[in-house]
Amino acid sequence: MPEEQDSADRRVRRTRASLHRALIELMVEGAYDRITVRDILERADVGRSTFYTHYRDKDDLLLRSSTDYLRAAMTAAETDADVPEPLAPVRTLFELAAGHPEIYRALLGRKSGTVLLRTTRVMVAQILAERLRDRLTMPEDEFATTVTFLSWGVVGLLGAIAEGHPPLSAGEAYQQVVRLIGPGLAGRSG
Repeated sequence: MPEEQDSADRRVRRTRASLHRALIELMVEGAYDRITVRDILERADVGRSTFYTHYRDKDDLLLRSSTDYLRAAMTAAETDADVPEPLAPVRTLFELAAGHPEIYRALLGRKSGTVLLRTTRVMVAQILAERLRDRLTMPEDEFATTVTFLSWGVVGLLGAIAEGHPPLSAGEAYQQVVRLIGPGLAGRSG
């Protein structure tokens, strides 16, 4: 039985990865609002019922699959770091944007719309909340406000990295965040 479960889990992971990759490729090629679930299914070579087993719609696919991708990237970065600092997740996000500007241009560039901006902000907020919850000591309402503030700032800088004129480097963006926000968070680090 455990082997069958492991095989099923691998199939689910492959299917989800294929759908995520198809959506991202389509976003890089064209406007998000013109992408249909049918386009994603054709690109991923996945059936409609399989798609709806995992996701409600393309917005759900974008949010959940991208958040999962970022979680994995954060985990990999944390295992590479000697001592994770409170803002380390922000640095990882900036490095991802610098390494994949075409994806972040699709998410946050001039051609992206409100759905993409909002989805990206929610995704960043979820990741930051997960990564900072145990690192910051503050009441829950203050923590929520801090994450909201930080997530909007990070999204703005991700856009500047991907599509700024001139583009901002990941290191420059990170140093700006450290200078502006680091002192305030330092007193809250647990």
